[in-house]
Amino acid sequence: MKPVISVIPIRAVTTETEACDYCGLPISGSSSVHPPVYCCYGCRFAAGISAHAEKTTQSLGPASALGFSIFFTMNVVMLTMALWSYATESNSAFEVALGAFLRFGAMAFSLPVLLLLGRPLVSHALIGWQRGLFTTDLLLATGVIAAFAVSIVNTWRGVGHVYYEVGCVILVLVTIGRWLEAEGRSQASFALDQLERLVPDTVRRWTNGREIRTPRLEIVIGDSVHVLAGERIPVDGRVLQGRGVVDEQVFTGESTPVEKQSGDLLLGGSLNLDGDLIIEVTELPTAGALGRLIAAVRAARSSKGHYQQLSDAWSQRLFPLISLIALGTLIFHGLRVNWDYGLLTALSVVLIACPCALALATPLAVWAALGTAAGKGVLFRSGAALEGLAGIQAIRWDKTGTLTTGHPSVLRLCCEDRFRQAAIEQVSAGMTSASDHVFSIAVREFLANRPSEALLWNLQTIPGRGLRGFAAGHHLIALGSAKWMDECGMAWGPNLSHVLTDPTHAACPVTAIGFDGQVQGLFLLEETLRPHVAETIEACRQFGLDQTVLTGDRTLRAAQLAATLGLPVLAELLPVEKFEAVRRAQQQFGSVAMVGDGLNDAPALVGADIGIAMGCGADVTRDSADLCLLSSDLLLIPWAYEFSRRTVGVIRTNLAWSFGYNSLGVILAVCGQLHPAVAAALMVLSSLMVLGNSLRLSSSGPFASLRGGEQNFRRSATTTMTKSPSHQEVT
Repeated sequence: MKPVISVIPIRAVTTETEACDYCGLPISGSSSVHPPVYCCYGCRFAAGISAHAEKTTQSLGPASALGFSIFFTMNVVMLTMALWSYATESNSAFEVALGAFLRFGAMAFSLPVLLLLGRPLVSHALIGWQRGLFTTDLLLATGVIAAFAVSIVNTWRGVGHVYYEVGCVILVLVTIGRWLEAEGRSQASFALDQLERLVPDTVRRWTNGREIRTPRLEIVIGDSVHVLAGERIPVDGRVLQGRGVVDEQVFTGESTPVEKQSGDLLLGGSLNLDGDLIIEVTELPTAGALGRLIAAVRAARSSKGHYQQLSDAWSQRLFPLISLIALGTLIFHGLRVNWDYGLLTALSVVLIACPCALALATPLAVWAALGTAAGKGVLFRSGAALEGLAGIQAIRWDKTGTLTTGHPSVLRLCCEDRFRQAAIEQVSAGMTSASDHVFSIAVREFLANRPSEALLWNLQTIPGRGLRGFAAGHHLIALGSAKWMDECGMAWGPNLSHVLTDPTHAACPVTAIGFDGQVQGLFLLEETLRPHVAETIEACRQFGLDQTVLTGDRTLRAAQLAATLGLPVLAELLPVEKFEAVRRAQQQFGSVAMVGDGLNDAPALVGADIGIAMGCGADVTRDSADLCLLSSDLLLIPWAYEFSRRTVGVIRTNLAWSFGYNSLGVILAVCGQLHPAVAAALMVLSSLMVLGNSLRLSSSGPFASLRGGEQNFRRSATTTMTKSPSHQEVT
C-alpha cells in the first residue's frame, strides 16, 4: 500500500504519536502530559533558551544557568583537586580543619549546579516516567543524585571520599551535549522551516474599500488581499484586479516567471515579481499548495524506514539492558572493592551506554536528507521510500510526458506545389487558431511568424478527425488526418502520396491541409524529448541500472525512439501490460523503480518498488507515487538516486559507530577503566560525531557522473529491433 497524503491543513497533520515541540521528533508513550512536550532534556533546555530570549524579563535564563554552572563547576574541580592531593595521614587540628573547609566548600559550590542543571534533568526524567517512557535520563539522574548524596553524607561525617566534581562535570557535559543534539535536530529541519517562512505573517486585506493589516492566519475564503510587487503571495487565490509576473519555481521548478491576469490562479508562497495584484482567497492559509507541500514532508518525517525501525528497537531494548549491567556492576565492585567505587563504575556504565548516538543515527540523517531533497524539488513520501530508492537495480521509463514533453513539434512542411507554400501556411494558421488539439498547437507554433490573412468562417471541430471550414475563393477547407482528407473528398497528388508512403516517415504522425479539392500540404510531426534526457540516461547507465522504456505507441514510432535513446523500448503496451512488464523486471533484477507522470501510469507506479511521478508541481497528493518531482527536470532522478545512496551510507556509518562505541565503552566501564567524567565527555563526543556526519547531507551538489553524458550517450545509441510474443520490443 502506498502512503496517502491528504489535502489537509498543516496543523491538522497528526500521527498516533505526539511530536516534540522543539525539533519535531515523534514521541511515543502516553499523551497525558500537557504541552509543551519535548523528546529529550536537550530540547527542553534549548526551548527554554529560545523562550527566554523572546522575553524582556531579568530572570535567570537557561543559558545563564549553564554559564553560572560552568563557573561553579570549575571551583568545585579546583577544591576537590586540592582535597585529593591533600595528605590525610596526620590528624592534626589544622589538617582536619583544612579538609573540612575543602569538603564544605566543594559542597557549597556544587549545590547551585545541582539546582540549576540537576533539577531540570530530574524533572524531565519524571515527566517521561509519567508518559510511560523509561529513558537513560532517569538512570542518569538517579546516579548523579546518588553521587551527590554519598558526597554530602561523607562531608558531614568527615570521612570517606566525595564526588562533587564528578556530579557537576557530568551535569555540565550532559547539558551541553543534549543542547547541541537538539540544535542539530533543529538544523536538520532547516529546509522545512525555510518553506514555512516563505509566506508573510501579515497581509493587506481589503475591507469596505479600506486596506487593513491582518494576521495571515485570520484570512478566510472569499477575502480580498492586496499583494505588491516583490512580495510573496500569502495564500492561494484568484486574480481579481491587476496584471503581474509571478515566480512559481518553488512549486514547478521552472525558473521562467509566469504572467498572471484577471481570473488566473495564484499559489501561496510564489513570488510576485512585477505588478500590483488584488486576489480573492480560495483556500485557507494552512490548506493551500504550500500547506500541502509542507504536510507531505511532515508526513514523510513521521514515517519510519527499515533502519529507523532497527535503531528504535535497539534503543528500546537498551534501557533494561543498561539497568541490569549497571546494577550488576554496582554489586560486583561494591562487594569486591567498596560501594563508593561500585557507584562510580555503575555511573560510568550508564553514561557510556547512553543510546543518544544510536537514537540519532537514523532519524537525523533521514530528516536532513528529506529537507534537502524537498528544497531541490524532490519530495519523498517516507523514510522508507528514501531507503528503497537506494536499493533499486532497474528503472522502467514511461515515454509520453516523461522522456518526452507530451507536446509534439512540426519537423517540416511538405507541399504538393511549393509555389503555393505561402497560401498553405496562411490557411493552416487560420484553421489551427480555432483548435486546442496538440497537433493544432504544434502547427500553430510552427507558423507563429507567418502571416495569417485568410478569412475563414464556419469552422468546426470533428472529434477524432480534424477541422472543417470555408474561405473566400475556396470551397471546403479541411485540416487533420490523412483519413479525414479522404472523407472530405480531397485528392492526393503524387508528391504528397510519396511522402505519406515513404518508410522513413512512417513513424511520424502527420497533419494534412486540403482545399480546392486537393491535399495541399503535410505537416510531419515529431515528439520533443525533454532537456537532459541524454545526461539522465547516461548517468543511470553509469550507476549500473537496467533501463527500458514502456510505451503504448506503435512499433515504428518506438523503433525511432529506441534509435535515439539507445535503450530497449517495449511498444504497444496497455496500462495493465506496463504493470506486468514491471513485475517481470522485478523477477529478473530485484527492486525496480517506475518513472511516469503519475496519472495514466498508476498501475505500474503502484506495482513498482519505488514509483516516481514527474511534474507534480502544486499537486503533491498523487497517491500512486513514492517520490514526487515538483518539476519535470529529468536530472533530478539520478540526483535523487545518488543522494539516497549517500543517505543510506551515512545511516550505516552512524549505526556502525554507535554500536561499536557502546559495546567497547560498556566493556571498559564494567571493568572499571573509565572515569564517569571521561564517560560523559565521550558520550557528548559520540553524539556530536553522529550529528556532524548526518548534517553533511544538508549540502549536496551536482554529481560527477553527468559529466560528458551527452557524448557517451550518443555513442551508445543502437538501432536493433527484436520482438517478443506478448509485445513489441525495440532496441
